[in-house]
Amino acid sequence: MREEKADPVEIFVAFLRREGLNVTRSRLAVLRAIAAQPKHFEVAELQSSLRAQVSPATVYRTLGLLERAGLVRKLSFGETHAHYERAFGREDHGHLICQRCGRVWEFPIEGMRATLEKAAQTTGFSLREVVVEGYGVCRDCREAEPV
Repeated sequence: MREEKADPVEIFVAFLRREGLNVTRSRLAVLRAIAAQPKHFEVAELQSSLRAQVSPATVYRTLGLLERAGLVRKLSFGETHAHYERAFGREDHGHLICQRCGRVWEFPIEGMRATLEKAAQTTGFSLREVVVEGYGVCRDCREAEPV
C-alpha cells in the first residue's frame, strides 16, 4: 500500500521555491483545476476550465513545472497530442488503450506495484512511479470491423 503524500499545494510551493520561481495565483489556479480533474485530460480541456483566469502560455508552462515536481504525469497513448493526469490523490493504475478508437480503460495495479517495490528493496532502488500500459483493439472496434 502506498503511503499518503503531503498536500499537493505544499509540494508545489516547496518545488517553486527550491527552483527560485515565484508562487503565483495563476500557477496555483492551474494546480487547483488539475486537482478537480477525475481522470485524464488534455490541455484544451484544462485551458477551457481556466479561460478567464490563466493564459494558454501559463497553462503550458505550469504543466511542465507540475510534471517536474512529480504532481502531473504526461501520457501519449500513442497519439500525436499529450494527455495528462494528476499524480496525487489517485490509486496506482494502468491503462489499456484501443489503437483504433483511442478509448482508455484504467485498471488497478496493486499487485504489480508490490512486486516492483519488493525488487526495489532488494536492490536498494528507490521506486517512485509505476507505469503500465497495454495497447490493442477494444471489443467494440473488433465487432465493428474484424481484425
